[in-house]
Amino acid sequence: MSGTLLIAPEWLGLSGLWQIDAKGKRRAVDAEDVGLSEAVADRLEAWMDAFDAIYDEDEPAASDFSDAVERLAWEAEGAALAHAIAGELGAGWEIRLDLAGWKGKEAS
Repeated sequence: MSGTLLIAPEWLGLSGLWQIDAKGKRRAVDAEDVGLSEAVADRLEAWMDAFDAIYDEDEPAASDFSDAVERLAWEAEGAALAHAIAGELGAGWEIRLDLAGWKGKEAS
């Protein structure tokens, strides 16, 4: 298996992983779908749990981390996950990371 994998968080219940097809369409996938180890899958789940924890149901656009330190730690873990995923999937995969696209989105 090979292709393009985007790591981009979405609210509530999604894995944060998206496979990009040849036309640029993205499809939500789970860690298991692309063959990631249980250890990386667990890290990804914890990372997404931290993201879901900041969701403000009453005002989704106001959802954010409590301070810059918390946000930077979350972003650093996202970058580390991208590196770990690239290492596990190998050269046939392009791994992209989008940590800004969620800002101001409502839960789907």
